[in-house]
Amino acid sequence: MEIKLNPQQIFLINNLTTKQELVQYLVSNICKDTALNQEEVFKAIIKREQGISTTLESGLSIPHARLEGLTSFRAVLAVIPQGVQDNYGKNIKVMFLFLSPSGEQYFPEHLKLLAKLAETFTPAFIEELCNLKSTEEIAAKLPF
Repeated sequence: MEIKLNPQQIFLINNLTTKQELVQYLVSNICKDTALNQEEVFKAIIKREQGISTTLESGLSIPHARLEGLTSFRAVLAVIPQGVQDNYGKNIKVMFLFLSPSGEQYFPEHLKLLAKLAETFTPAFIEELCNLKSTEEIAAKLPF
């Protein structure tokens, strides 16, 4: 599994104030030009978030869902320089929202992606991304 984000899958956010607004915005973009049902995807991600928050102390939030019928991984990224508070008081500066197929054969890749994200998005790297001015610059900095 290889996820390569292009500038059209990356968003610089300055006008959303809640984690839920941010998730909704990213879901609408990840579902664009697909057969995915935006409302169902949003509900799946929110249900997953209610189990345990995916926001790390580093400022990275990784909302995600495993979906029936999906055959490949899909992802979008938001950089929020001013930050958005989650429900637990953590400040989200980067949100990497992804969808993965629900089949058991995809689960090891799902876990590898989560680990790679946690390893890659250190506080220093997140601050570096927050200082960039375009999605093209952000895409160029990403190691995947």
